[in-house]
Amino acid sequence: MIFFSAVLCMGIEIFIARMTLFQSLQARLAAIPVNLLTGRPYGVFRDKLFAFFSIDATKPVRAFFGDTLAFVIFWVPLYVIVLLTAGATWRQIALSTVFMSLIFSLAGRPYGIFLELCRKGADRLMRIPSE
Repeated sequence: MIFFSAVLCMGIEIFIARMTLFQSLQARLAAIPVNLLTGRPYGVFRDKLFAFFSIDATKPVRAFFGDTLAFVIFWVPLYVIVLLTAGATWRQIALSTVFMSLIFSLAGRPYGIFLELCRKGADRLMRIPSE
């Protein structure tokens, strides 16, 4: 999420919302601890959303909509907070948030797939081989 937000968000913040490079760098720096602290809560939120809507991650269309919904609902409010801490104006926040909502809609499923791969990898690492 840190790499994703650095590359993608900076482009939108600077070229679309007309934030200064300094404002965008401040936002990216402010986003690092936010992303680090919210990684696990996002996974829990996503799992609960999938359970609430009875979404099976093996069904591609349902998983796409579930991941998209989870990603947008969870990350957009945090993105607004990050921009506020960076000193963005309400107009800049509105422009950035609209575009990021669209981008987050496209990024939800790839991030969900990545999350599942990370979980599987962690499960493999945590297993103690039986003798």
